[in-house]
Amino acid sequence: MKAMLIGLALLAAAPAFAQAPAAPIQAAPATTYSVETTKIGTLLDTPALLVIFKKYLPEIVANPQVDQGRDLTLPEIVQYVPDIVTPEKLAAMDAELKALP
Repeated sequence: MKAMLIGLALLAAAPAFAQAPAAPIQAAPATTYSVETTKIGTLLDTPALLVIFKKYLPEIVANPQVDQGRDLTLPEIVQYVPDIVTPEKLAAMDAELKALP
């Protein structure tokens, strides 16, 4: 009985051994896609983005040289294909990309 009382006294006197509650786990921030910041490689490799990419710029997706531009964004390739990558297409595509969850 004496040992039990000493154990309880030590337990009550030692709050430093008590474990702090864990911080709540926060959800990772959602990725926001846009034509300005999303690389062509990401557009090609992400199924939901590829659908949108093909919808607005099928000529770019089907181009055999598209892999050379994987590290570029769409505004960076406008100078090479201005008749295909138009401001109207970029705006419409950007709206759909930003609407993704």
